[in-house]
Amino acid sequence: MSGLRTRKYVTLVAMLFASWSIVHITVNLRRQDASHHNDMSSPSYPHHSLSPAPTGYRKPSLDHALSPPLRQVSPSNHPQKPAQTKDKDPDLPPPDAHVLPPITTLKPSHKYLSYMTYAGLTNQFMALENAAYIATRLNRTLIVPPIITNSHDRHNSNQRWSEFFDFDRFTEATGIRVVEWNDMRPLTDQQAAIGKHQARLGTRSYPLWNSLAENLTCQVIYGFGDSERLHTTENTFARQFLFKPVFVRPPHRDPKTPVFDRISIGAKDNTNMEDVVTFEDLVDRYSKNTDQLLFFSHTFKLKDPRGRGGSWDVIGRHLHFLPKVTDFATKLIQHRAPETIKDGRYIAIHLRRGDIWQKCRDLSEEEMMACITPLGHYAEAVDKARESIGEHLPVIVTTDSQDEKDHVTMARMGWKRLNHDMYTTEQELGIFGAAMVDASILAHAEVMIGTYVSSMSRVAAWRQRSWHKRPVMYPRTSPSWTPAPEQ
Repeated sequence: MSGLRTRKYVTLVAMLFASWSIVHITVNLRRQDASHHNDMSSPSYPHHSLSPAPTGYRKPSLDHALSPPLRQVSPSNHPQKPAQTKDKDPDLPPPDAHVLPPITTLKPSHKYLSYMTYAGLTNQFMALENAAYIATRLNRTLIVPPIITNSHDRHNSNQRWSEFFDFDRFTEATGIRVVEWNDMRPLTDQQAAIGKHQARLGTRSYPLWNSLAENLTCQVIYGFGDSERLHTTENTFARQFLFKPVFVRPPHRDPKTPVFDRISIGAKDNTNMEDVVTFEDLVDRYSKNTDQLLFFSHTFKLKDPRGRGGSWDVIGRHLHFLPKVTDFATKLIQHRAPETIKDGRYIAIHLRRGDIWQKCRDLSEEEMMACITPLGHYAEAVDKARESIGEHLPVIVTTDSQDEKDHVTMARMGWKRLNHDMYTTEQELGIFGAAMVDASILAHAEVMIGTYVSSMSRVAAWRQRSWHKRPVMYPRTSPSWTPAPEQ
């Protein structure tokens, strides 16, 4: 009797287990179907939900994006960025080491012009553009600082502009001679490690750096180095390249130089009439300067009363991306939106979020919309763009938003958000590769929809106008509107 009871129990457990297995398999299949549907339509990859990578994981390379198809990395096996550790640079010498001082490679027969970097990547590009414009006016060879990481970046490093832009083509078009700081002041591995270590230390004293750093006369422009303090990027640049800027006031203004109302030319943040704030004033004050190296504390904020077109037409429009940047951008677009393989046409949105709110803290609610424009306003702009061109082109979104609600909304509308953490962008193009690829995508879109207050959107708009003769759209900035909920 007990044996029969035992068999009944065993049979009952087996039936329950089988039922549970069928339900479990069915649920998993439904989840896989849903996951597959989401991957094929409009996936969203929230930053904060990524889990550690399995052992031996490698991100897919876009070199094989089309054949064979690039495997999309899912959040479950996407690698988290490693935690930042203390300085363990093997090239950093001991404190009592004897390290040779850095050298410079200036040619005695040449006159040079250079400048301090400023703020984020796009601002540094605009500073380069302005400096190149001054160099051509003063007939000097331009020494271009590298792109320097700032507070937005997790690295303490730099990268050459020539890794992204075709300087040979630029010189051929403009006649401006260009060299780079990395070549003008080539550092040994030890010297570079010392510079980076001092950049990490900030204002704390580092005797080894102090013994190697050289003074460099720096002309105060727009008040920087005098009434205006230097920012993180400028200080990092000086520390990495082992020099101490010694600031001097500019020569007195030429009485013949026109004087402009500071507010009317967008220079209301500098009311000192002895400061240099315009291109013409700078050129007039330094046209007779005989220094071999003319080094400016600032070029980004310099104003042209005629508008931005002067320096852009002479300089900016001739700074073209290298093929490796545009090719990578094309592969990325084709992977996210395969329908672009046929003709390469798409709508690009630049959705600026991140710390943009800091520019808007003192604005009215109406003005705030220009800084943090609701996604619904971008959706309206997309509808207008598609209507104007008569085609339902795919939408590619370049954004720094880490808001999961933004990601879900974009996916729901079928937009393809670029997440470079899912690709090998940094490994193949360096730490600034993602931003450069985004810039290329915006510049070559059939229609670009920008963020009005973003300097990155403005530069992309100039490229669109000068390279493709296309206007740029901006979403309206009025009270909020959101898409209707899913049915």
